[in-house]
Amino acid sequence: SHIDIHTPSEHTQDGKRYDAEIQLQHFYSVTASQAGVNNEMGTVSVFMQAYEDAAPYRYLDKIICQWRRKEYEVRKECGLDPIETSYPGCFPLKRNLRRKVQEVNATSTNAPKGRSKFQTAQDVILHNYQFKDHPNHSNVKIFMEESNWAPAEEKDWDAWIAEQSQKMQQEEELYHRMRTMDHGGNHTDQLHQQFRQLLEYDEIEWFNYWPMLGVRTEYYFRYSGSQTIPPCYGNFVSDTREGTNHWRVMKDPIRIHPRQLQELQRLIADRISPKGSLVSECQPDTAAKVQRDGNKVIEVQAARPLMSWHNVHFKTFCECKDWDSKWPEDREWCKIDNINERFYDKPYNFGW
Repeated sequence: SHIDIHTPSEHTQDGKRYDAEIQLQHFYSVTASQAGVNNEMGTVSVFMQAYEDAAPYRYLDKIICQWRRKEYEVRKECGLDPIETSYPGCFPLKRNLRRKVQEVNATSTNAPKGRSKFQTAQDVILHNYQFKDHPNHSNVKIFMEESNWAPAEEKDWDAWIAEQSQKMQQEEELYHRMRTMDHGGNHTDQLHQQFRQLLEYDEIEWFNYWPMLGVRTEYYFRYSGSQTIPPCYGNFVSDTREGTNHWRVMKDPIRIHPRQLQELQRLIADRISPKGSLVSECQPDTAAKVQRDGNKVIEVQAARPLMSWHNVHFKTFCECKDWDSKWPEDREWCKIDNINERFYDKPYNFGW
């Protein structure tokens, strides 16, 4: 129901903090009476780590380009000039291309026609919390679209995961051949754009759980706690799991290129609250602490420090002994018999 991206990560793994963290938050898809619980949530967390030798992750490039387009539309609707930066293969925002872009947008029939009061499930949660003691307040309910109750997609998931693994491996090999043969072993914006266009990222089949592909593992750390976004849904209630947020933190990070991380940080730092927003309409509205040198973004801190843990959080690690993974990368990792070697010397499915 809601996706957040934090830079750097909020969670740590054996004390390591990652460059970024994606949090996919869901309400359970069964009623409280069926589940025997009250409004429990599940959040899947996926780390991202930038590596100089990593190929740009295709789905993240697609997200970045869509985000940049939305950023342009919001600023235009608010009467603000666009941010004059470029990103390889994306919607152009250079000054000499701005007029052409504005002409295209002026004739578009898809321009936003206004926004509803609540844009995300998180807006509803925050609204209910803020006004819970008001005498005239009644809780706003979240209604699921009918499509969310449809049966799960019929697919041979074992074969599909094997195909995705092979495809990502081939893409990485292609990127490194292009980088070595045509760009002197360096990552350049020209290489990034050529690679993106060659693979037709704008046309790739969308997959709602795109972070779960890039991470290439089924194994995770699990615990019960609360959300990290105010009002921190999931506060502990004695003798009940009412409102609990069940975390699943994937063991491996998505490998991304530093250019992708840089643009993610800029997009977070330059966020503008859209027209019609309940908070700071058309004003800078980032939750991050941003350090700049002039107009250049130096550092972005959009992560809240996590609190201490207790036994009541039910921490555990789900790995090879619990089930056989569909990912061939996981199966190779699971062949390492020595637990200390697997957990501490080679904790990821890559790099060894």
